[in-house]
Amino acid sequence: MDYDILQSASRRLAELDIELDIAGCKVIVNWFRVMIKDGNWRIPRHSHSSYEFHFIKEGDCTVQTDTDVFHVGQGSFYLTPPNAHHSQSNGDCERCIEYSLDVEFRHDCDPQQGEMSLIDAFLSSSPCRPCQDSHGIIPLFDRALKEAYGRMPGYSVIVTSLVPEILALAARSLGYGAPQNGGHSRDSIQKSRMELIAGFVHDNIHDPISPADIASFMNLSEKQVSRIVLASEGISTKKFIIFSKIEEAKRLLLSTDNSISKISGDLSFSSTSYFVNVFTRHAGISPGGFRSLKKQQV
Repeated sequence: MDYDILQSASRRLAELDIELDIAGCKVIVNWFRVMIKDGNWRIPRHSHSSYEFHFIKEGDCTVQTDTDVFHVGQGSFYLTPPNAHHSQSNGDCERCIEYSLDVEFRHDCDPQQGEMSLIDAFLSSSPCRPCQDSHGIIPLFDRALKEAYGRMPGYSVIVTSLVPEILALAARSLGYGAPQNGGHSRDSIQKSRMELIAGFVHDNIHDPISPADIASFMNLSEKQVSRIVLASEGISTKKFIIFSKIEEAKRLLLSTDNSISKISGDLSFSSTSYFVNVFTRHAGISPGGFRSLKKQQV
């Protein structure tokens, strides 16, 4: 496709408002377009709250994340998941043509139901790295551009129908459903998500964590997080946070000589009396009693 035509096709493609509802999972396309860069160029470090797929149609580029630097050549792509900082610059070729697709997933029902929800869960844990387009995604993008440029009757329907196919094939290329990954069953995805939630709470145990903080970190709704925690732990998200803090309080009571009021403050409880009441309800003994009893048993 001629470069002028390609740019025109990209503009027409970007004008389409694409939103799909697939088994309770809403897929919202923020942009579906072409980027053409010549010579020396650089896109500064940034992040998105959405998934951005970068397919290299022609040429190459260099990508830098907070932990890695890698080269992406023609016929390959990389994915930047939500909140992953990255920058992009020219590679060895004079020109780079990138096909870009940016999408958000929103769940109206149980996030563990439906294939697109499973793909969302898989993509959320996929690393930002180069991957070969092993399932013919770039030709699908070519078709979307051709349809958008020609604007034949029904073109928007055809373009819209290509989006879930592109997402599914990109996930396959990244390893979705591969035997070595255990097929990414609902149980394994739920376990993985619970591990992320628990890790976030552990890493921020001294801060005033709320269910909303976890939801923001996971790029999920509070209801989705609640379902995951309830299914895994049998308690609400708020109770999971409190119980995690109580377990940390037990550790601090035994490993330090800090006062109960200091431990309460270090764990961001609203007051020492509230901390003592919560601890006593959970452990069946007051913080001071717990410390004395455990030290007597040593």
